[in-house]
Amino acid sequence: MGLQQFYLATFGLILMQGLAWSAYTVNVASQSTLVNPGDKYVAYCNIPGQGALDIIQNLKVKWFHNGQALTSLCEFLSSDLTQKYSCKVLSPQPNNISLELAVLEVQKADAGNLTCKVYEKVKENEKYVRDEVVAMKSVPIQVREPIKSMMFRFDQKKDHYLTLENNEALHQVEVLPGKYAPSCEVMGSMPKANVMIMMGDKMMQGRMVDMENKMGTQFVAEETEFKGNSQVNVMCSAEVDGLPESKKERTYQVVVRQRDPKFKCTNTSAIVNNKRHMITCEVYDVEGISCNKILWKKGDTGEDYSPGNYNNINVACREVDNSKIETTLEILQVTAEHFKTPFRVIYNDPLSQTKEYQLSIPQEKPDSEENKHSSSAVALQTSLVFLFSIVLTVML
Repeated sequence: MGLQQFYLATFGLILMQGLAWSAYTVNVASQSTLVNPGDKYVAYCNIPGQGALDIIQNLKVKWFHNGQALTSLCEFLSSDLTQKYSCKVLSPQPNNISLELAVLEVQKADAGNLTCKVYEKVKENEKYVRDEVVAMKSVPIQVREPIKSMMFRFDQKKDHYLTLENNEALHQVEVLPGKYAPSCEVMGSMPKANVMIMMGDKMMQGRMVDMENKMGTQFVAEETEFKGNSQVNVMCSAEVDGLPESKKERTYQVVVRQRDPKFKCTNTSAIVNNKRHMITCEVYDVEGISCNKILWKKGDTGEDYSPGNYNNINVACREVDNSKIETTLEILQVTAEHFKTPFRVIYNDPLSQTKEYQLSIPQEKPDSEENKHSSSAVALQTSLVFLFSIVLTVML
């Protein structure tokens, strides 16, 4: 609206207004300080206590955007500005004038402030000599921005987390039973995003954590019990209020497994120099059991045997079913040393404490050695009987 239209709109009010003096004030407001990219941002400049005649005769009102002068009343200082802004004088009320300025198709670069300044026309010797600022107010423009980054961690003790680079599919993680406090950190949005962590269909309780020198939000859930032999989805959900399609979600599929394998071993006695002595062990009652987690160990000497062939020892393993394996340790030739040092079969699973079963090889004396001692005793007994018979005959 030009000055001519403004004068016509206010002419009918001039006769009703006196010329009483009051202090100059200005009020500036907006529909919202936050605006989405591409939307229109509207602000209002209200000058209470001043009628149209006062403003025409004594005042100048100007809009500024981030320090750049835009208008005098609602007359743009450059025709190019009309592509970015619009301005109008709202229907004037007695002693109350308001101007409306709109920023069109707001972009991130438009963030900052809109300022309404009121100048008084200073006269000297009935001539205008200068304009002095007598009132000024600003209103902020904040452009909503989407979430830039996310860091979702399930186990605080492990350096593993999901980010926006991961897709929205379920990300499986296997853990031991226990208490866990997932955390989710979201950065880069305007305003700060709302963050929550869901366990199944229930929101986890927790707290927001201050992040110094960071434009972000971190939510840390309270420690929660995760029981063995269970599975649940744990999701971080973050969203910027008022910004469409700003929601970001990443989800862990948490598998909690109680690993406690059982052992059943057969171990017969052996003789020194015996060939191909076999120890057999069943390891069972663990879902998803695997031979690559089996290890045989000889005493505390540091000699470890995973399935394979070694000097004088062969180790084998086969998967009987999904919860049972059978492993064997075969000694190709038994020595006296094998009776002194026990063997241990170990099931080593990173999801549980290492479980092991210890056994020793019992020694059996060879039959030839026993027969030898028995024959000697019989021969000695026979000789003594024969000698006693001769002596008895001579005496008689």
